[in-house]
Amino acid sequence: MYEHILKTQQSFARKATAQPEHRFKDLYHLICREEWLRQALEHVLSNKGAKTPGVDGISKKDLETEAAQTAFVLALQHDLKSETYHPDPVRRQWIPKPGKKEQRGLGIPTLRDRVVQELLRMLMEPIWESDFLDCSNGFRPGRRTMDCISVFYSRVQTNNRYFWAIEGDIRKCFDRVNHHILMRLIRQRLDDVRILKLITAFLNAGVLDKGLFHKTPDGTPQGGILSPLLANIYLHQLDLWWWKNYGRLSSAEKQKRRRHKQGNAILTRYADDFVILWNGPKEGAYALREELKTFLWDELRLELAEDKTHITHMQDGIDFLGFHIQWKLPKKDYGPWLRVTPSKQNLQRFRQKIRTLTQRYEAVDTWPEHKFKALNRVLRGWGYYYNHVSFKYDATKLDYWVNKRVLIWLKHHHSKQGTRWILKRYKLHENTRPRGRWNFAVESSQNGDMLFIFRMSDIPLKRYLHKKLPNPYLAAAIVHGIQQPETPFVEDNRFTLPPQAQQWIKERSKAFKRDHYRCVRCGKDRTKLHAHHKLARSAGGEDKMNNLNTLCDACHRLTDSYGRVTMRQ
Repeated sequence: MYEHILKTQQSFARKATAQPEHRFKDLYHLICREEWLRQALEHVLSNKGAKTPGVDGISKKDLETEAAQTAFVLALQHDLKSETYHPDPVRRQWIPKPGKKEQRGLGIPTLRDRVVQELLRMLMEPIWESDFLDCSNGFRPGRRTMDCISVFYSRVQTNNRYFWAIEGDIRKCFDRVNHHILMRLIRQRLDDVRILKLITAFLNAGVLDKGLFHKTPDGTPQGGILSPLLANIYLHQLDLWWWKNYGRLSSAEKQKRRRHKQGNAILTRYADDFVILWNGPKEGAYALREELKTFLWDELRLELAEDKTHITHMQDGIDFLGFHIQWKLPKKDYGPWLRVTPSKQNLQRFRQKIRTLTQRYEAVDTWPEHKFKALNRVLRGWGYYYNHVSFKYDATKLDYWVNKRVLIWLKHHHSKQGTRWILKRYKLHENTRPRGRWNFAVESSQNGDMLFIFRMSDIPLKRYLHKKLPNPYLAAAIVHGIQQPETPFVEDNRFTLPPQAQQWIKERSKAFKRDHYRCVRCGKDRTKLHAHHKLARSAGGEDKMNNLNTLCDACHRLTDSYGRVTMRQ
């Protein structure tokens, strides 16, 4: 049944790509189908936010059993079919802004509302992915922040000289989205009255803040699954403005503008954070900022914050999406080049995170093994975020600093022992290099191996290859339909799989289909499925359908390489 959802999404993507002016009709019946509801519920429950309840107090704990999920789906299906469903107000929770004293309002919708928003996203995203431009990368399948940063590598060079940057800042962008303009933009693609009413109901659902109800005449649903897509639909008009005036110009037209000292513009955007690169004179950059300010207010009713929208030369450097991007002048040993490093603000946030994890009060009731694992999760995640930029110098310095923080924590944990005793017990030889090196480590309780503190300087730096991505629902249609028939959600598929991997995916898909997408051991479906080899590859087993069994995640962990049930948990 999940293949049916994927095929429907692919048909929407093909239709939207072939007919840019087409308006889709008769879509409401799809979100009332049980397979769509179950898939949306599974996706919502897999999110960590499902543990936090909305105004109705229902969370993931209330839907742990199969019977509870079935009752939830049937009740929601009845409300949608009878058109009696109405979204609840969003529960507002105030959280501090990173690195600031201000607070940001976080919206927590109910579990029912999150499922319906996920249904709308599954329905609408394949359509608008056919319309969105390549300059937009925020909250889109298969895209990431490095797709924005890679633009600087190719444009800020001596041959095209995009040396001026307009750092865009829209004042309270998501809170000031005009509902009338947004619905007008959505109507350009959707012609289903019931779907449009449902979206309008979410926009007007309101907010419950400290027991008081507040209307929401503007803005997108806070914390909602649908909010990023609605924001991209709204800000897509900004992309179109750039495309019509600067983006679609031919090479000859751009050269002509440069000869007349008019300059050209390149836009790269991640949600409401964007930068416009300019290769003309500085006066033209100021004129472009005024043109941008006028467009945003006249067309979208958004205000460009002039005090935060700076015009900066790339020699001075800019901070964008946690990166510091700066054009370096030539020196004796090398020519001019673009240097991208972690921003100072992100470095401060990282240090504060490590300080919090290694505080004195964290050392009393916490085992060193648990602390090392928590630190390694932060170090790996933060380090790999920067593995495509110049990060070695900062990584080496941070590794040394992290080791000092670990020693401080161990001193608090063993308050009656001295530094020599701690170093003798926890400082071990790590055999990662020919002569090894010293590093803090503890013995793992799972397998007895030594668990060392992760070194970010060991992360290999590699160049990020940015490619223009087509609609992901079309580019990865066949591969993902076979590779993951249990989920219709699109992953990043930039590179073609080798023939051996494609053959394995086909055989695995046949095994799933033969077993009706159910675990052959416990009979469960709608869970994470594995194709388990009856005879392991190491023992001569082949990647053939007759050597594969469909197992759920729990049964797969309890089965060894020869199909025998083990006692491992």
